[in-house]
Amino acid sequence: MRGEIENAGYLAFFDALVEGRLKLGQTLTQDELCQVLGLSLSPMRETTTLLEAEGLITVRRKVGITIFYPDVKFVGNCFQFRGLLEREGLRKFARSVTPAWIATMRKDHEEIIEFVAGVNDIERYRIPVKELERRFHNTFIASYENDQIRVNYARLTQKMYLLRLHNMNAVGPANTVTSMEEHLAIIDALGVGDVEGAVEGLDRHLQGVLHRVLTT
Repeated sequence: MRGEIENAGYLAFFDALVEGRLKLGQTLTQDELCQVLGLSLSPMRETTTLLEAEGLITVRRKVGITIFYPDVKFVGNCFQFRGLLEREGLRKFARSVTPAWIATMRKDHEEIIEFVAGVNDIERYRIPVKELERRFHNTFIASYENDQIRVNYARLTQKMYLLRLHNMNAVGPANTVTSMEEHLAIIDALGVGDVEGAVEGLDRHLQGVLHRVLTT
């Protein structure tokens, strides 16, 4: 378990968004949502409570269930919170980073850049890129050795993953390669013991991702 909420309906909700069976900003009835998620009424009530508590849906009588839509404030708040957590986590991790981690991460990033550029197909590189991003960024969060931080960060990144549904161009081949190259700059700074350089690289990376999400 990496911190995600372990509820079948909650997980089915994210799957439905990623697969396009649900849309950000969409309004539908409880029965319609039950049908999409494959749930009966009783588990649907539990799922609805979780989704509403996480700010992912709004339930209004006589209107229906509206799925959240990531406005500029939501996106900015997510990136601000993420930056606060990752920045200090990176500083903590830098105290114990090993040459083996540097070598492995550099190799994995170089290979994924070559793969993305070669296949030029989001559906083929989406999962391996997501996995590498998770391993890279979660390394910094793990340095806290704090379950509360880990759980909240996992939920944050799960929501942020949905942002690409708002702007698929942000994760196109060129932007994905740029993002991986920004990771490499952080890795290179850590490799030479330049902690503040790595932190600055992380800030540039997060600002770059934010810019691509909002403007690409």
